[in-house]
Amino acid sequence: MNAPGFLIEEMVTGTVAELLIGVIRDPHGWLLTLAAGGTATEIWRDSQSLLLPVTEADVLSALDRLRLAPLLHGWRGAPGADPAAIVRAVLAVQDYVAATPDLAEVEVNPLLCGPAGAVAVDALIRKETQ
Repeated sequence: MNAPGFLIEEMVTGTVAELLIGVIRDPHGWLLTLAAGGTATEIWRDSQSLLLPVTEADVLSALDRLRLAPLLHGWRGAPGADPAAIVRAVLAVQDYVAATPDLAEVEVNPLLCGPAGAVAVDALIRKETQ
C-alpha cells in the first residue's frame, strides 16, 4: 500500500451493548446523559440524565434505570457487560470535563460494552468559542 502512514485499530468483538456518554453545559451546571448508544440512539430514546459531579453509585443506579439494563446485566444466559469498566469510562469523561475550562460538550458514542471491558469508538469534543 502506497501511503505515508497507517492506522491500525483493534477489532472489538463480544459487545453486549452500546452506550452513549454525553456531557453538556446546562444553566445549572454540567449535565451528564447516559443512554442506549450507537446508530439507534434516537430510535431507542432510552436515557438518564444527572448533574455532575457523579459517584460510582450514581452511575450504576442510572444504568439500572435504562430499558437497556437487562442487556447490561446479561439477558437470557448471555454474558453481561463489565459494570466497573462502564463506570471508569463515565468517571474519566467527568474528570476530563472538570479539567477543561473552555469545554462546551463531550459525547462518546458508541461506548462498546462487553464482559471484559468497555471501548470508546467515537467521540465528539466541542470547545466554547470566544
